[in-house]
Amino acid sequence: EMAAVVPERRSTCVGPSIASMLKLLLASLAVSSASVLEPKKAAQPALRLRGGGGLGSAILTMSAAAAGSTGALMYIGKEDLASLLWLNLNQWPADKMLGSAVVGWAVGKFICARNGLAKEYCQLNIVPMLLMILANVMGGGPMTANLLPACFTAAYVYVGFVED
Repeated sequence: EMAAVVPERRSTCVGPSIASMLKLLLASLAVSSASVLEPKKAAQPALRLRGGGGLGSAILTMSAAAAGSTGALMYIGKEDLASLLWLNLNQWPADKMLGSAVVGWAVGKFICARNGLAKEYCQLNIVPMLLMILANVMGGGPMTANLLPACFTAAYVYVGFVED
């Protein structure tokens, strides 16, 4: 008797594409922003449509986009593109745990920007930004790697303590 030979199945699944990861990130941010607003803040979305909402919300949204893109690229192993987003001044590892944490950081920024909490968020976010700069300095990293984080930190100080 001959045994039946079953052809071996090979998985044709490859890792997620950059486009699919960015679509997932945008969909996640869109869903998270659909939360119910308090009545006093109901005018904020309308103001944003007209270009209002303050400099703080714009800075925080830009920071969320930078962090979200960087985190997604780190997660899918495109550290070269993640570094390119930072003008090759910073090197980001292909690390799924760190990448997912950076995406989470971006989500928090986006939610605060959408709900008029940029001032409060920026006041607190100075701490992790300074810790990032300190870690780079203490670790002997290149000083150029502190340039963009220092710019974001300065923007957070302005939004958190100067802007009305």
